[in-house]
Parts: sequence; structure tokens; C-alpha cells
Amino acid sequence: MSGLTVTSPVAATPAAEVVSAATAPAGRRLWLSGVLLLSALALLALLAPLTGSPYRIHTASLTEQGLPGGLGTSGHLLGTDAIGRDMLARAAYGLRSTLVIAALANLASVGLGTVVGLVAGFYRGWTDQVLMRVVDVFLSIPTVLSGLALASIVGRGRTGAIVVITALYWAWTARLVHGEVTRLRSRGYVEAALAHGVPPRTVLRRHILPHLSTILLNVAALNGASVVVVGAGLSFLGAGIQPPTPELGNLLADGSNSMMYAPHTLIVPLVLVIATVLAFVLIAEGLNRRNPLSKRHSWLDA
Repeated sequence: MSGLTVTSPVAATPAAEVVSAATAPAGRRLWLSGVLLLSALALLALLAPLTGSPYRIHTASLTEQGLPGGLGTSGHLLGTDAIGRDMLARAAYGLRSTLVIAALANLASVGLGTVVGLVAGFYRGWTDQVLMRVVDVFLSIPTVLSGLALASIVGRGRTGAIVVITALYWAWTARLVHGEVTRLRSRGYVEAALAHGVPPRTVLRRHILPHLSTILLNVAALNGASVVVVGAGLSFLGAGIQPPTPELGNLLADGSNSMMYAPHTLIVPLVLVIATVLAFVLIAEGLNRRNPLSKRHSWLDA
């Protein structure tokens, strides 16, 4: 009986399930924290009209030396900027502009990248080679320099910023989607469906797209953090939304000019940028930890 192997009736717990059990509660807390923070920021942006006009100049709020009113100035909770405009109103409207650009640019870049990745990974052959080489070209372009160059071509403003950000980030989504679709394309049930004459469009809709939901949510969350930074950076450098229309980037530019005598003009938009980026990062990290197949070490781990 020495050659007989006795197997315990209690099967070993798969590693993926152990990881999932250990990280799911933490992932849920991170995800919920990010959603709550982003919801609070979105509510502030939505209620921006209640904070007043971002263009009205309150000269009476300036000091006798002509300096901006500080935090808690009468009638101005967050003070005023260098020419007497209410910082709370400008920050709320600036946050609205930033979130609108981030949402539209994120939707466009994830959508375009998903389509390209699906087509390249599913149809393979020369289609795969051509599309992936185009993706490689876009991935090799420096973000800041190419963003400024594209902004000079497509123009400044909201539409220009959305076009620039979409052009900069669609390739990342395409690369990730391509890898996942290539893996799914080789599965037996997909090959069997195609062999039985099921149209490729139906196979994509029923057998490929449902498996991409997790990766697309993670990509959208991570892209959201990057898009906020890039959008604000374009406005900060003068290639995005132009003054006097408030946007967190140009508010940072204005605040950097008056930070020595009115630091609140820089701190207020900077806090909003950091909070927005943190919200997207928490959502992405929470989704990652809730994915039982994800075993990478997190930067949030203690």
C-alpha cells in the first residue's frame, strides 16, 4: 500500500480565494471612501452657483494695501484672490470645470482604447500588427511635451483639453484591453462559438465584453487620477481653459503668483486637486483589492 496516495477530503483553499478573503473588506472600505470623497467633490461642483459669481470683483474685501482678503474675510469664507474675487466661488466653479473635462476625456479615451484593443486582440493578423504599432507610437510620446504640442494645434479651451487628453491616454487602455482580449480569444468556448458559425459581433458581445468590466473600471479610475493632473497642468501652463474662466489649473497659476502674501489662493485649489486625485486612486485601489485574481503589492499596504 506504499504507493497509494490518500487525499484529504478537505480541499486546499485556492490562493486566489485566500487573497480575496483577506483583501475584500479592505478593498470595500477603500472603494467606498473614494466614492464618498468623489461624491462630495461632485456635489460642491454641482452647487457652485450657490457660492456666488466667480467673476464678480469685491474691491471692499481687499485690505488697505490692496492685498487679497484672507480666510474668514467677511462674506468670503475662503477669502478672495488678488483682485477681490471670491475664492470659494472660483474654487467651486474651477472644480466643476476640472471634473467635466476629466469625465469627458476619460470616457473618450477609455472608449476609443477599448474599441482599438477589442479589434486588434480579436481579429489578430495584420489588423493586430498595424493597430498595436500605432499604440506603441502613442505610448512612446512624452506626455507633457506632446500635450503642449497638440494643444497648439487643436486650440485652447475645454474642447481642446478633452481632445489632447484623449489622444494622450487612449493607447494605455488599448494596450490593456488588447492583452485581455488576446487571452480570452484563445479560450475553448470562444473558439467553439466561432467554429459553429456564431457571428464575431455576437461573440464579442456575449463572451468577451462581459469579462472586461473589471479591467475597464480599474482603467477608468486610474485614468481619472491622471486626467485630472494633466488637465490641470495644461491650464496651469496656459494651454487649457483660459482665464477668467476658473479651472483648478489656472487657479493654481494665479495662486503661485500671490502665494507669498496670500497663500490661501494657492492652497485652496491645490487641496481640491489632491482630493480629486486621491478619490480616483482610492476607487482604483479598492477595485483592485476586491479582484480575487489580483495579487500585486499595493502602495497603500502597511
